[in-house]
Amino acid sequence: MYRVGIVGATGYTGAELIRILNAHPKVRVTKVYSRTYAGSSLSEIFPGFTGLELNFLDPETDDFADLDLLFLAVPAGVAAKYAQRFAGKVIDLGADFRFQDQGLYETVYGQKHLAPELLSEAVYGLPELFRQEIKESRIIGNPGCFPTSITLGVAPLIQYGYEGEIVVASLSGTSGAGKGLSDAQHFAHRHENFGPYKVGNHRHVPEIESVIYRYAKKHCEIVFVPHLVPAIRGIVSTIYLDKIVSLNEARKLYEEFYADEYFVRVRKPNETIESKDVVLSNFVDIQIYEDSHVDKLIVVSTIDNLAGSTF
Repeated sequence: MYRVGIVGATGYTGAELIRILNAHPKVRVTKVYSRTYAGSSLSEIFPGFTGLELNFLDPETDDFADLDLLFLAVPAGVAAKYAQRFAGKVIDLGADFRFQDQGLYETVYGQKHLAPELLSEAVYGLPELFRQEIKESRIIGNPGCFPTSITLGVAPLIQYGYEGEIVVASLSGTSGAGKGLSDAQHFAHRHENFGPYKVGNHRHVPEIESVIYRYAKKHCEIVFVPHLVPAIRGIVSTIYLDKIVSLNEARKLYEEFYADEYFVRVRKPNETIESKDVVLSNFVDIQIYEDSHVDKLIVVSTIDNLAGSTF
């Protein structure tokens, strides 16, 4: 039984993690951390977890003793200092260990990395591409939400030899932005309202480009337009690629690439693909289309942004 601690357990991803791990037969959540709610009981903050007898601890003062694994569900720039203090296995749900290049991280997130000496230990936590490295690494940088849907949506074609431009339009529920409030997140603003945001400068673009290079040693240019929709959870990414193989050949590539990946489902021809098909699950659904008019392949990938990835 693995003894697990969660720093940032009151955020959306932290609470989701408690729900998932509580049902895992080989894991026991033994410590939950929150600076804001230190001293309060878990069930006081989340009545749905009544029966889990845990009190929130302050991560600044606890020594993380008696843990085998530490999850860090905190924003970029916060996780690194906790990873320095814990000698066991770390899974960072934020961005501090997604990049091997310290300079790129600091450019993208606009802040110094607090533990650059640990970057060489970290591996990108996408098991469909880096399973063996994940098993051997002490520190795992969990992928972002958009990068999960997009990278898995293009990986089979990248491996085949695709080197063209990748154009993506993604739809995301509001939970992808985390629990912090903003004008765009208020119910009165978001209800029955959707539109693009961070067009041309979303920080997940460098992450996607870097992980493709890490996986296939290829420099691919990503054109990415995310959209916020009036839903709580879920991501649907529509990916436009040059048609380097026929639709049938592409479908065969994807089916073979993901044949042994339980959580990736390549949908059959004419099957629909929607966010509700994967909600509250770790599944990634992929459907492949073609537009013969412009000689393009169109790959649609959908995930649950909370259960299948992180912010």
